[in-house]
Amino acid sequence: MSKEIETEITVFDLDNDSDLDVIINSQCSESKCLEVYLNIGGKYKSVISEFGSISIKLTNSEKGETSKLVLNSVTNHCCGESPFGSNRDFIFIKDKVITKNNYVSYNHEFYNDEDNYRLTLTPYKLLTKEYEIKITVDSYNVRFSADLNQHNSTFTCPEKTNIIAKLKKGATVKVIGEFKGNDSEERTWLYVEATNEAINDNDCSSPISYKFDKQKLRGWISDKYVEK
Repeated sequence: MSKEIETEITVFDLDNDSDLDVIINSQCSESKCLEVYLNIGGKYKSVISEFGSISIKLTNSEKGETSKLVLNSVTNHCCGESPFGSNRDFIFIKDKVITKNNYVSYNHEFYNDEDNYRLTLTPYKLLTKEYEIKITVDSYNVRFSADLNQHNSTFTCPEKTNIIAKLKKGATVKVIGEFKGNDSEERTWLYVEATNEAINDNDCSSPISYKFDKQKLRGWISDKYVEK
């Protein structure tokens, strides 16, 4: 007897060009598969085909154009055993798809056995003006929360910490958020996006494992050993 495959099909004008496009989210193996077909001149063209569970929201264009739809695809790594997941946001406008965000992050909900609401896991808001910094020491810690405390976490490096990766000396990373800590040194925590090339994986393996083009890791670093 064949196993029934769960498939959700959504028909919607994704790109605001007055014709209907198609989103298909189906169960494939242990993951879900995401497919998006845009209606271009009466013919359907595949523009997204990858593993991922989806969420959808409407947003206004930053350039004052028509409202666009943001499609968020979230993929758990390594057959559900890894605490890291890929997050990819797509926007659609007039027969085109644009990747807006493309990053890996730590899944705090399932792999950090403590009260996550007490932690600063993401910035209260992202910076309106991002900037780049250079790392001045080798194997600089990237953390899933903005603190130096011990944690009840797994799959970190080492475990029972919030360290998720280490950066190379001289690497350049982009700062997209900030948080003023309350430790004795009154350091500022920087929420960064780091490329695979910036990560020193001799001590900790890089969490960027799905090889999406230009994907980055998001996490916190201290401002103690960086320079603008």
